[in-house]
Amino acid sequence: MMMRTVLGGALCILSVAVVAQSASNDPVLMTVDGQTVPRSEFEAIYKKNNKDAPVTKEALDEYLDLFINYKLKVRAAEAAGLDTAAKFRSELQGYRAQLARPYLIDRGLNDQLMQEAFNRKNEEVRASHILVNLAPEASPEDTAAAWKRITALRARVTGGEDFAKVAQGPGGSDDPSVKSNGGDLGYFSVLQMVYPFETAAYKTPVGQVSQPVRTRFGYHIIKVTDRRPAQGEIKVAHIMIRSVEGDSPEKQAAAEAKIQEAYQQVKNGTLSFADAALKYSDDAASSAKGGELAPFTTGKMIPEFEAKAFALKSDGDITTPFKTPYGWHIIERLGYTPPPSFEEVKGDLKAKIARDSRAEITRKKFLNDLRAEYHYKDFPKNVQAAAKALDSTVFMKGSLVMDTLLRANAGDAEVTRKGLKYDRVITGVLKEGKLGSAHGRMNPDEVPAPGDTVVVRDTQRGWVYDKAKNAKLDKPVFTIDGKTFSQADLLEYIQRNQRREAKQPMAKYVNEKFDSFVDDRLLEYEDARLEGKYPEFRMLMKEYHDGILLFELTDQMVWSKAVKDTAGLEEYYGQHKFDFMYPVRYDADIFTCANAGVAKQVRSMLKKGKTAAEAATAVNQKDSAAVVVESGLFAKEEKPVLKEVSLPGLTADIAQDGKTVFANLKKVVQPEPKPLEEAKGLVTAAYQDQLEKDWIKDLRAKYTVRVDQDVLYSIK
Repeated sequence: MMMRTVLGGALCILSVAVVAQSASNDPVLMTVDGQTVPRSEFEAIYKKNNKDAPVTKEALDEYLDLFINYKLKVRAAEAAGLDTAAKFRSELQGYRAQLARPYLIDRGLNDQLMQEAFNRKNEEVRASHILVNLAPEASPEDTAAAWKRITALRARVTGGEDFAKVAQGPGGSDDPSVKSNGGDLGYFSVLQMVYPFETAAYKTPVGQVSQPVRTRFGYHIIKVTDRRPAQGEIKVAHIMIRSVEGDSPEKQAAAEAKIQEAYQQVKNGTLSFADAALKYSDDAASSAKGGELAPFTTGKMIPEFEAKAFALKSDGDITTPFKTPYGWHIIERLGYTPPPSFEEVKGDLKAKIARDSRAEITRKKFLNDLRAEYHYKDFPKNVQAAAKALDSTVFMKGSLVMDTLLRANAGDAEVTRKGLKYDRVITGVLKEGKLGSAHGRMNPDEVPAPGDTVVVRDTQRGWVYDKAKNAKLDKPVFTIDGKTFSQADLLEYIQRNQRREAKQPMAKYVNEKFDSFVDDRLLEYEDARLEGKYPEFRMLMKEYHDGILLFELTDQMVWSKAVKDTAGLEEYYGQHKFDFMYPVRYDADIFTCANAGVAKQVRSMLKKGKTAAEAATAVNQKDSAAVVVESGLFAKEEKPVLKEVSLPGLTADIAQDGKTVFANLKKVVQPEPKPLEEAKGLVTAAYQDQLEKDWIKDLRAKYTVRVDQDVLYSIK
């Protein structure tokens, strides 16, 4: 989302960095209709837009004039109530949410992670791994068992057993690809693996095996087998003949013969690589494009293909035929880009880190710092006491639970069964365990049989917090800066954030929701204080506030008004039409001839009284492109052949783009006003300028502006 800029010329106010100013050293520079403007606001904008220019009295005076116009327009917008409109508030809030994001993370740590990622990006690691699956929410018992297994596997490989054989053997790696690769992941670079795995791989020396590392997939041990400098990015085209291990010997031989034939056709120059790809390649996605593939870096292709591609030294080089699990290939190098600099890749790294698990690291540190800054204190006993208000329906948001109920009436919301009150009743005859399209989990109390009348209890709302029933749950669960959040606040948060999920121990569920509740409230608390904590953010928000107002009011008073006010535009044109003049123009026929001989032939016919059209028709009988004629009114700037002409008659020949050009000048047309329709764009722009000048004149008459010249000239 980009802010619409409305301050023309020098007065652009986006992204101004300012230094915190106290009231004592930030005096009032000016007042506009009684509203004060501090020196820091003007100084920041002035210096941003005059970075390399010396600060002079003349420059300050000139810029102040623009600044006054700007502040007058903003004051007029506020007086018109534009800053209270719902549209304005919504737009400003959208900008604020976007601008606040960099302030709601640990920016120092984020910068460190970006630098770490860039450093790693310059090196590629080849590693093998063994995985023991373990879900993130695994029980302590399952976690202990997985740990025991991964440490035993590590002991085997560090004790001298072959890594691949251990990975592929009984009780080895849970990674399905181990059957074909023995755990070898090939070369990879930064942001291609989950962060804990990547970090362990980059920190493990070549030939060594890492300690067990936990990721969201489970426990890994990693053996680093090689390191190399980053290879950069390469663009290639390829020809592929499909051939897999299960093919018959005859089919495999035919595939090899076909790739060799394609290779010879390219090598001998009989076919270009692109034509050979179109004729021979089995890769339908690329063959029609001459075999061209999207650019790729390390880890994007299978190792055999990648190695052959990056081994090519120059654009246009091709490989000999080689085999991969997919078949036979030939590669042509089309282009190569070396590893980028930090500045070149900074934006991309920042975006990727924001989507990576690294973002959670910066988020957690930031939240922990906020806990300390705002004197966070929690009350665990009160949290668990609040948990007693919950029941298992909190896990069922969005689900349907099927119960057996005889003599149920459709739509009867008062039907109860064993103390349960149904939110909505749907009845029908059960067939093969299903009720129409309503599928749900069967209540374990009773399993209906085919033919029974059943009811589906709609639990779309999930658990509902009963304020009256839980009125005593008003004790604090945490405080920040003395502000108390109660058990009731926590329960309302849980109600709003329910979703369908697997049942779990209620204490664990409530603790997780409590942590999320605290995090959300801390971020809200910090967000509400950004303007006070960060002067540069406060200034930036003021600029967006004023800029949006300025855009809306300027559109009403100038831009749209000039477009819609046709009567005003016509009146303005009538008063200023001599500002929109044609230059001196020439009524002429211009002849562009194939050569000097054709030009001589055309000249002869014109001198004998032939018209331009008659001469062109005669000359073009043998060659339709011998001469081209343009007739009309032309300015000298439009046609080079007219530049040295002042009198009617035939001009001299000139050479132009390999042709011979001359003109028959019939008369000179003196300057005259352009009609409104032809000059409408220029007239509209000029009318807008006039409307703005008139508007500023009215504003200066309406609002009092006072400037402290001493404060102005104190800016250095």
